Amino acid sequence: MRALYLFEFCDQTWIPSGARECLYEVMEACNSGLRSFNREVAEAVLEQARSHGAQTIIELGAGRAPVTSELAKMAASQGMRLVPCDLVPNVAMYQQLAKEHADRVFPIYSSVDLTQPQTELNNAVLVMAGMMHHIPLELRGRVLGTLSATNSRMCMFEPLRRTWLSMFMAALSFFPAWMLPITFVRRSGTGRRLLWCWLLPIVPFMFEWDGVTSCLRQWTVSEWQAAFRALPDEPQVEYQCGFNSLKMFWNRRSPS
Repeated sequence: MRALYLFEFCDQTWIPSGARECLYEVMEACNSGLRSFNREVAEAVLEQARSHGAQTIIELGAGRAPVTSELAKMAASQGMRLVPCDLVPNVAMYQQLAKEHADRVFPIYSSVDLTQPQTELNNAVLVMAGMMHHIPLELRGRVLGTLSATNSRMCMFEPLRRTWLSMFMAALSFFPAWMLPITFVRRSGTGRRLLWCWLLPIVPFMFEWDGVTSCLRQWTVSEWQAAFRALPDEPQVEYQCGFNSLKMFWNRRSPS
């Protein structure tokens, strides 16, 4: 079973805004409700920052910055700089986080293209959570080269793997998507959720498709190892495999 990029509905610009908002809400319900993925990532990143004496944590490909949001709530992040950034920054979300946590959230509002050298990524802990699989297969080597050229600690987390079990579990995400109007009944936007999840129930099918596609986009550990070996200066990478997740940590190799 080889990696297939295919497409995800969340990546498409033509999706109606109401349906797109529902897709993001289902993702939140799954990663911060059914499973504590975002919280676990935030805790792991804080531990990495403490272990490596870093005062800055940069969330790459942040989207709606779920990891930064979790970090900002933690007392242990007091005194740290939390920096969300993306190729297409979610300015409204970043401004809201910076307003609510002015003492620690300092977003990058300009576009950060990880296929190009980025000097602002030095002297930090870099975190990419559930985002590397959105990068086209042919560009991943360039992104790894950019990240490995920094003097920062890199932490990468994927909540899915390219296995039959992971795809089966991703297919079951249809049900939390269908339940979204009940799950978030106390939030505003009930009419939008009723429309896109029940009356015109395309969101559950979209989310199920995106979940399975995310699995198919994943690289196996051996594929990651091959990609790192192809770099001019291969870093030492620590791999931690869960039955439905993959974590990777590395630094640039010190000159010998």
